[in-house]
Amino acid sequence: MTENVITTSNIAKVDESLGLVFGYAMVSKIDGEDHYDLHGHHIPDSTILKSLFKFAQKPVAKEMHTGEQIGEFVFMFPLTEEIAKSLDITAKQYGALVAMKPDSKEVVQKFVSGEYTGFSIGGTATMRKVD
Repeated sequence: MTENVITTSNIAKVDESLGLVFGYAMVSKIDGEDHYDLHGHHIPDSTILKSLFKFAQKPVAKEMHTGEQIGEFVFMFPLTEEIAKSLDITAKQYGALVAMKPDSKEVVQKFVSGEYTGFSIGGTATMRKVD
């Protein structure tokens, strides 16, 4: 199995006029291969769908997974391979598409400057090895 690890940003676009940051909160596949994050974790499409459904109930954005809320997620879409196919969408990358609305212009600027390179959702996960 080929491991596909992103070392670049999951942030696709910052719209300063609306104060929104667009990108992937979770990635399951890139170029048809399972994606493994920098911690060696793979999140399958089925987990992305379930996780995003639960997360949508309380869409809190945090700074590096801890601390106080720094914004909220205002748009979310599970772009899994199956859902994309059903909508006749072809993508290079699959996962959880989101738009975050930071609470302040200072946080928006951290995305613009590249200080923040990804999203930190206000949730927790339990990892377990499956044979």
